[in-house]
Amino acid sequence: VCCGLAFGAAPALQLSRVDPQLTLRAGASTAPRGRLRHALMAVEVGIALVVLVVAGLFFRSFQATREADPGFRRDGVLLTAYDLSGRRTTESVNRAFAATVLQRVRAIPAVQSAAIASSVPLDIHGLPVRGFAIEGRARPDGTEDEALANTVTPGYFEVMGIPLRAGTDFADLNDTTSPPQAIVNEEFVRRYLDGGEPLGRRIESRGRMYVIVGVARNSLYNAFGDPPLPIIYYSYRDRPVASGELHLRAKAGPEGALASGVRRAVREMDPELPLYDVRTLNDHIDANLIFRRVPARMFAVAAPLLLILAAIGIYAVVAYTVSLRIPEIGVRLALGATARRIVAGFVGESMSVIGVGALAGWVLAFVAALDFLAGPVDVAVFAGVPAVLLAVPSEQPN
Repeated sequence: VCCGLAFGAAPALQLSRVDPQLTLRAGASTAPRGRLRHALMAVEVGIALVVLVVAGLFFRSFQATREADPGFRRDGVLLTAYDLSGRRTTESVNRAFAATVLQRVRAIPAVQSAAIASSVPLDIHGLPVRGFAIEGRARPDGTEDEALANTVTPGYFEVMGIPLRAGTDFADLNDTTSPPQAIVNEEFVRRYLDGGEPLGRRIESRGRMYVIVGVARNSLYNAFGDPPLPIIYYSYRDRPVASGELHLRAKAGPEGALASGVRRAVREMDPELPLYDVRTLNDHIDANLIFRRVPARMFAVAAPLLLILAAIGIYAVVAYTVSLRIPEIGVRLALGATARRIVAGFVGESMSVIGVGALAGWVLAFVAALDFLAGPVDVAVFAGVPAVLLAVPSEQPN
């Protein structure tokens, strides 16, 4: 837009040098006021401002999301999936496999800790929702409460860097004396236990009773920006599933370097079992951000293009307006007006039109941010974009 104003002033400056006598003798009529052209220019500027503000908000939101604390340590973790379901295994076989594979991968020198979980946080598909009932707390309608569910082995919270606010980790996979166990998060305690003491409380799910042995910190599991949701972590010992995700935390260096060692350890244990979907936790989270990344990139491409089109449009309107007002310029020059004053008049007129369009676009962008984007008002974006559109050249005409 600034370039459009600068180059739009060029025709006015050039035509201000026209010979007044020749212009007067031409007998040209006075140029029309051009209200329609000004209206179209204002609309163009308003649309450009809306798109620029929305693009800025999407970009700032995407950056804030990437830097947000998900409630766990996202760096230094390697993920890899396995699936035993095709072998029609039993729960005891699944449990024994998990214990053996964890023993082998934990023996890798570069592995600090390892665990297995049925689901990975911030997966595109989200965590499954399971119904449950708290002992001594019946719902009036007789239905079950619901919470996100994840089945994990001991050591999962250490690998993920999720601190336990109370209680202890799960019993060992080979422990046959402890009752079925569950660990809940802080939101579960707040929502379903009214902030009371959770340890020792029992919950029933799918016909089995579980004792709450710990409380974990709240963490994101479905999507960035979601409020904390209640989560129940079930012990893998009590619910050994056939498929799972190995979580491995590296001692030092890039976590991706663990992949070859993990494949070798599993191949030595079971040559016919493939590991698939090997990726870092950071890569996994970035894949989850696709629904935020795509709009941000689309607006990042569209905004500069629209800005260029707005600049071209302003230039064209100003140039055309100047060409229609050649007789007026001649009269002003004949009456003693200077070229700089004529240029300043055209620039000022254009700036007033741009200001009206920018104000209307700013209001529309503000409404969009509150209603459609459901985000906070970003002062930097809302102040910066209009400043760019309304910036005037450093050398002002007198």
